[in-house]
Amino acid sequence: MLRNRRKNDPKQQNITQINNNYAHEKTLEKQQLTLLNRNARRRKTALAIIAAGILLPLGYNVVSNVHQINQVDVQIAEAKAEKKELEKENQRLNVQVGLLQDDEYVAKLARSRYYFSKDKEIIFSLPEDNQSKAASQIEGEN
Repeated sequence: MLRNRRKNDPKQQNITQINNNYAHEKTLEKQQLTLLNRNARRRKTALAIIAAGILLPLGYNVVSNVHQINQVDVQIAEAKAEKKELEKENQRLNVQVGLLQDDEYVAKLARSRYYFSKDKEIIFSLPEDNQSKAASQIEGEN
């Protein structure tokens, strides 16, 4: 038997190694187990890196798609609101078209806006009437 003492470690000074086949086999088994564990850790690390390399771009795409979906939802809501306003405007214009097809309404409108008169009719223009007509014409142009 040989005694191996480690001079640097005070705890190891009282420990001796037995130098026989059994001890040698156990040391080899321990070294192989350590090597296997090291290789297993390397494989796990490599798999984790590969998985992260695959999952991170996919995760980015998912987040990007969710963001785009939210933007499209906002655009849809805005389009629906605009559609509702345009439908109201269309309905108002349809009513106006219906009124303009009535000859009596057109005659009344022409008399009020452009001072056309019926036979034997006299038109008196007041200043407040002119102001209200000018304001309605400006609103009609916009």
